[in-house]
Amino acid sequence: DLMMPVMDGKTFITELKKIHPDSVILVQTALDSPDTIIEIMKMGVFDYIVKPINADLFNQNILKALEYQYLKESEKNAIMNEGLKLRGQLEWLNYKETRLKTGEGSQDKNSIYNLKTSLSQGGGLGMMVSVIEMIQATATISDGAYHVDKEVMELLFENNNHSRQLLDGLDRITNLMEEKLEFTEIDSSELLEKLTPVVEDLKPYFQKKNLHVTLPISKTRHKLNINLEKILLVFEEVLINAYKYSTPKSQINIFCNSSQGYFCISVKNEVAKEPYGGVPESMEKLVIEPFFRIHPPLEDIISIEKFGLGLGLTVVDYLIRKHNGLFFIHDAIDHTGKQVSTCVLAEIFIPLKV
Repeated sequence: DLMMPVMDGKTFITELKKIHPDSVILVQTALDSPDTIIEIMKMGVFDYIVKPINADLFNQNILKALEYQYLKESEKNAIMNEGLKLRGQLEWLNYKETRLKTGEGSQDKNSIYNLKTSLSQGGGLGMMVSVIEMIQATATISDGAYHVDKEVMELLFENNNHSRQLLDGLDRITNLMEEKLEFTEIDSSELLEKLTPVVEDLKPYFQKKNLHVTLPISKTRHKLNINLEKILLVFEEVLINAYKYSTPKSQINIFCNSSQGYFCISVKNEVAKEPYGGVPESMEKLVIEPFFRIHPPLEDIISIEKFGLGLGLTVVDYLIRKHNGLFFIHDAIDHTGKQVSTCVLAEIFIPLKV
């Protein structure tokens, strides 16, 4: 309250900010002068509530303040890890470049093995082989024609659609690799505005799992040199990946900040330890390799996936490197909620335009 005894509210806010600059402060007072309200809000308080207090509205303000504090803590934890992660990613890129120059045979073997595993998982080519073998085993011949169970044929048709989507995804990747990207200057705040429609397009899927998505709050503005279409494609792929493995009735948090010459967009989702867990440290580099999957594909998302066969994050990494940026995805322990939980953090680093 601005009218507190001993120390008035304005002095209290000033002293508190010296000790805890990130404090989330709610002011409740009978002073309703516009000049006073503006002066106090400029001091960095979260909200200014004029008495008399409405209990319901006050409760809503408290909940909003708690959610804001939760997001700030999550963002702070992400930023703390960025320096080490950036250094580690640069070392990994150097190592991978060396490996590609000295071990082409080993790289080819790994890609072939990963492709074989991806084709055998879930719907699509692997399932189609199984269905055809089922037809061979159960079909009967009569009057010069094969007679096959209707349900088996419907299963074959369904998996043909899946296979077509996989082939279309490979076509898209081929086109991406042949395309020369054109870059334009854009303000980071404009880029963040463009993220909202992507989230809205995926909203029906989020609702299936009762997922709540929080969008980033833009604090500062930076100039970026990007291909907007491709960056939005990257964001969509990362968001779909977060949806796949998010714990039902949880949150997907999207943050943004600038760090060490990069503009960073982070997507955090909670994961259950069973049956899949997150992205363990030993798998952080492998998940962006072509055709590699930690987990089998999810059938309910196939219709909107632009790239199958475990290639989604590979495309993300490829496009971000085309922007001279960095991408990594890893496990993190979230201490900001009521209970400590495991989450996956995907981070997109785009160089700031000098």
